[in-house]
This record gives sequence, C-alpha cells and structure tokens, in this order.
Amino acid sequence: MIIRIMMLLILLFSVDKLYAGDEVFEMFKDFIQFSSSVDAYSQMCVKGFNSEKAESDIFNLVALLNQSSIITQTDFNELKDKYYRIGQSTLTQLRQLGLHRNKNLCKKYLKIFERFDVKKNKTLSEIIEVIDENATR
Repeated sequence: MIIRIMMLLILLFSVDKLYAGDEVFEMFKDFIQFSSSVDAYSQMCVKGFNSEKAESDIFNLVALLNQSSIITQTDFNELKDKYYRIGQSTLTQLRQLGLHRNKNLCKKYLKIFERFDVKKNKTLSEIIEVIDENATR
C-alpha cells in the first residue's frame, strides 16, 4: 500500500494538469468509501489499529490532489465528509451486530472487509493508471 501511495505521489508531482479530474474524483469517492469501511472494521476488531494514522494517510493523499488542482476544495470537503459518514455508519452497524461486546464475531465478518480492502486497492491502482495515462499525454 505504501509503495502504491508513493507511486501516486510521484505521478501527482509530474502532472501539470489532469484532464480526467472528474474520473479521478469518482474513483476517489469509491476509494474513500472502501477505506472508511475497512478502517471502521479495523478500529472495532484489530488490536492496536491506529485509526488516526489511517485517516491521516488517506487525507494527506487527497490533499495532494487538492494542491495539484486535480480536485477542488469542495471535492476535498465532500470526500472528507463521506469518509466520516461511512465510518460512523459502519461502526454503528458493527455495534448493532454485537462486535463491540464479542470480539470473536469479528472473524465472522472478516471476509466481507477483506473484499472491501481488495476493492480499495484495486481502485487505488485504477487511480494511478488514470493519472499515469494523463501524465504521458
């Protein structure tokens, strides 16, 4: 994951203007959705998970898009709001399922969140591809 983020950072700094901004923004909305769900599950079920660091890593990346004029400040705020809303919703659902009282239930839901993590990584790869394609134009 860190290597992919580093690749994205390199690509961002090499792009003067990204012409597929809307496409990247839509992909980032998906990325934020998957990330938020995985982070909420991890917060509930993974011992020692640092949710503040995970959030910081994601939004440092999004902030770079904002600084590179790939997304607007409004888009940035929308992504941040989406992250918080989905995270809270996921945590509420996990509490309703009883995961906060019985951590053994986390195993039951692990496969679902593993699939979200795979989708998150796939979406990040797609974002990198689009930025790379536009950087070579």
